[in-house]
Amino acid sequence: MKSESIVLIGMAGVGKSTIGMALAENLGFGFIDVDDYILQKDGKRIQEIIDSEGEEALLQIEKRRMYEINLTRMVAAPGGSIIYHPDLMNYLKEKAVLVYLDDSFKNIEAKLVGGLDRGIVGLRYKTLRQIYEERRPLYFKYADITIDCREKEQDEIVAEILEQYHRYCEGK
Repeated sequence: MKSESIVLIGMAGVGKSTIGMALAENLGFGFIDVDDYILQKDGKRIQEIIDSEGEEALLQIEKRRMYEINLTRMVAAPGGSIIYHPDLMNYLKEKAVLVYLDDSFKNIEAKLVGGLDRGIVGLRYKTLRQIYEERRPLYFKYADITIDCREKEQDEIVAEILEQYHRYCEGK
């Protein structure tokens, strides 16, 4: 049931995994970091897949792995590039509540300093700002709930997600 699953969407560095773990614990749901799941299943980190097989291969692996995950009573934190798959996003929108963690470019850039080997699709050809500006409208398009993460601590973000999630589920 859609209301028993949350998929966090947003840019790398926004805190999907950290917030997702706290959210899952609060709800009594399981948690899955999709990048970790890919490492477990494919034996390679995201950047290793990009380096050895290319970005298109990573996009296909991400898509395939997302379809494998049983989202029931689960909080999932996928890579930010899943937004490039309209069919997958429509599937996820049917199966889960999509929560977009929105943050300023400045904050995301600061969190990624020294971490640009995280496997961000498009970074070989575009700047991080270009990727941010390209993806942001897509995140808004698919989100059931949008959380503005600017100037907020993790516990505030989790509390806001919980409040809006419960309100969203009551409205269904």
